[in-house]
Amino acid sequence: MAKLNLRAWGLGLIVGSLVLGLNLAAAQNPPKGKADPKTEKSPGEKSPGEKSPGESPGIVNVEEATNVINKRLADAWKANNITPAERASDYEFIRRASLDIIGRIAKLDEIDKYMKDPPSQRRAMLVDRLLANPEFAEYWSTIWTHWLMTRTGERLYKDQVKLWLAEQFESQNMSIKEMATQLIAAKGKSNDNGAVNYVLSAVGGANPQQNVAKEGQFDMVPITSRTVRLFLGYQIQCTQCHDHPFNADWKQKHFWGVNAFFRQTQRVGNPMMQMQPNMPRPQMVLGDNAEFNKNGIIFFEKRSGVFLPSEPMFLDGTRIPKATGEKTRREILAQFVTGHKNFSRAYVNRMWTQMMGRSMTVKPAFDDFGEHNDVVHDEMLTELGDLFVKANYNPRALMRWIANSEAYGLKAAANKTNDQAEHEVYASRVMLKAMSPEQLLESLIVATRPEVTKNEKELEKFRADWMSRLVVNFGDDEGNEGTFNGTVVQALLMMNGRDINQAISNQQSGTVQSALKLKTGKQTMDYLFLATLNRPATQKEYTQIIAKLPLANGRLKDTDAAGPLQDLFWALLNCNEFILNH
Repeated sequence: MAKLNLRAWGLGLIVGSLVLGLNLAAAQNPPKGKADPKTEKSPGEKSPGEKSPGESPGIVNVEEATNVINKRLADAWKANNITPAERASDYEFIRRASLDIIGRIAKLDEIDKYMKDPPSQRRAMLVDRLLANPEFAEYWSTIWTHWLMTRTGERLYKDQVKLWLAEQFESQNMSIKEMATQLIAAKGKSNDNGAVNYVLSAVGGANPQQNVAKEGQFDMVPITSRTVRLFLGYQIQCTQCHDHPFNADWKQKHFWGVNAFFRQTQRVGNPMMQMQPNMPRPQMVLGDNAEFNKNGIIFFEKRSGVFLPSEPMFLDGTRIPKATGEKTRREILAQFVTGHKNFSRAYVNRMWTQMMGRSMTVKPAFDDFGEHNDVVHDEMLTELGDLFVKANYNPRALMRWIANSEAYGLKAAANKTNDQAEHEVYASRVMLKAMSPEQLLESLIVATRPEVTKNEKELEKFRADWMSRLVVNFGDDEGNEGTFNGTVVQALLMMNGRDINQAISNQQSGTVQSALKLKTGKQTMDYLFLATLNRPATQKEYTQIIAKLPLANGRLKDTDAAGPLQDLFWALLNCNEFILNH
């Protein structure tokens, strides 16, 4: 492996181009005898005497919810003359579900356990295990940290909110409604209550000291638009300056009406964004000061230059009730947001997009509801939203319903009836998704099993160092979610990167070390394919690759026995089938 960069562009690239050429075609046709048994049933189908696995927490069972999805989509397919894709193989399903639910590909022992499960219950049992996996909380706290605070800013404050989120997601009965309430209305010290960092990260510009009593400490513009977009799926940021051009119901006064709920927010302490690595980060305190903006009036400027007043008012025109007791404005806003009809719908659509790869709306954006962007599956979204409320806003329940639906179990390959862009919204196949940087890193760790994983501190340092380079290379300059999308530049960065070369070297990779101990060429090849693509090699792949990597007596004909294995491993890690979530 020390010569990887030289030999990889020879033998390695030949193998790499072969696998790149096959990529998803191979995934659609798993080898006979090991995948996609003929005895498999649909997720909701049971043999006599079998119990339905994976009942959702709360009072909504899986079958009730999945029937909503299955029936509504079947009606949509019929109405639009769409034939859904074929059912995905079991190998495809475990890889897809593992990436979507816990943020990495499946491990070899997990695949083995899954394939030993009863075929009729295999997929449902897998989903239950993934939702109960401790990695679920780690993965979803990371996703929500990026949604709440983007990728930019001081790492300590993001770590604090991530720790708080992880504690929420660790509970099997957590409530997204309660989580949103605590985030919007949070108060306390940043070191004690990580939830306060959400509001603290987006307070906006500071008002002049002489205007604080009248207008509040900050303009609170970023947190206004972010809160409405995150929790209701409405993009009202443009109404800061003018009425919405495509939605007649959203006026400039509505933006500033929501903004007024934040104007009594008080921050004690100042974040220091440009600090030396070893300097202590200052603690901040978030609270509310009733002396700020006491009359609740916020003046905003129309394009004509006229200034108009707005008082605390929600998007639907709801104002603060007279008998509010001791509740702060942010606490009242949290009630309005989580009680809005689109709160559950927005979360269902967000999670649907995460798992299926496409929003239920005409436009692909999952957080852009409104008159300008119709919901194609409005009845299904409403029904699932109602069931989500009935299940106490439990995110695991919603993910279980989607993962057990017929649509989620389909292949990614299109057919002639659903191969156009306008067909994507009908969920007649699962859309291809590029891995996020976190998914790619964790999947590489699972696939290569580097020696560093034996030491937790070294592993965390490896993760931090690798992510810092990956996000810079694959992210954007606005702090948005970075993804690896398979461009030539990104591929070169991966293929020639020091990290990946070290990870698959004979001395570093537990996977390569284990593969060297296998006795036949087919066993060796299947082992590497399962470790990376979560499926064995097809006969066609084996025949073509073995011509370039001849085996004899269970050992490779090479001066370095590990060299050709490393080349194949390197090619698999850099092919589209590994990089994409399908």
